[in-house]
Amino acid sequence: ERIFSSTNTLHEILYANDDSVHNRLVEARNILQDLARIDKSFSDSANDAQTAQALVDEITKFVQRYNSRIDFNAERLEELRERLSALATLKKKYGGTIADVLAYREQIAKEIELAENFEDEIAKWEKRIRTQQENLSDIAERLSQKRKDTANRLSRAIVEELKKLGIPEGRLEVRFSATKDKDGDILINGTRYAANANGYDEVEFLISTNLGEDVKPLSKVASGGEISRVMLALKTVLAKSDRLPILVFDEIDTGVSGKIAQAVGFSMKDLSRYHQIIAITHLPQIAAMADVHFRVSKKSINQRTVSSVEVLSDEEHKKEVARLLSGTEITEASLQSAAELIEAGRE
Repeated sequence: ERIFSSTNTLHEILYANDDSVHNRLVEARNILQDLARIDKSFSDSANDAQTAQALVDEITKFVQRYNSRIDFNAERLEELRERLSALATLKKKYGGTIADVLAYREQIAKEIELAENFEDEIAKWEKRIRTQQENLSDIAERLSQKRKDTANRLSRAIVEELKKLGIPEGRLEVRFSATKDKDGDILINGTRYAANANGYDEVEFLISTNLGEDVKPLSKVASGGEISRVMLALKTVLAKSDRLPILVFDEIDTGVSGKIAQAVGFSMKDLSRYHQIIAITHLPQIAAMADVHFRVSKKSINQRTVSSVEVLSDEEHKKEVARLLSGTEITEASLQSAAELIEAGRE
């Protein structure tokens, strides 16, 4: 537009106007030629004026030819101006660059397409959800069956272990349940269940440690020693797959002695291959199995009871096991028995 306008203006100045450079030079040339006829000294100036007129005419022809080649459309130019103005407004509104505007345009186009095909989209996603629910239901059902199969084997193994630990009439039941939910994602045999991160099973361990007693949740077993032995049996069965770093057994010796106590000790010794075991015990059969023996004692200092913990050396360990065997007076026989118990634990 600027070139077109400037060449038009230049053509008018050089040639088209009444007082154009061309007309003025023609007028000046004529005057100089008249003067040259009177005085020859004006001849050169008259020739120069003629040359200047010819030069202006050449420039005029060049400008006119150049202008005629310009493809200029005022209406198109106005359209472009309006479009540039619109783009500037869009950039200001949607991010500052043409790329941002185009990205927003693509987003709007997708939203419009989604709105226009909303029913189809709903149907597509509903189909996907149904497919995923079918897959989830299949996996959950197979997982539940594997759990039940494993629970049966686990129950039998734990009951056998309990017999070794002085609970000969122990019974263990693994009870399975599930929460029904009409909107649940798991569909089994026409019934919907609520899903969780582990499938749809809700598992509870029930136990009875005495003949004639009903099975109860493990948390309701009265004896701390029984709970510890049940946990010892469970951990022994699951030793290779359970990777808890530390296990603490408190009062695991309650109600046992003799061979059963030694069996408890051997079970804990085996379990210590897979876990760090901390046991609080008064039984020499269990204390003898320790790799490291701590003695907890209480003293009265300034009319206050103070508990202390000390690590025993190998010799102190043997003496403490002997003391647990014979009471306050340690005898040669108790020391010999203690040494035999400790040696048995190391085999």
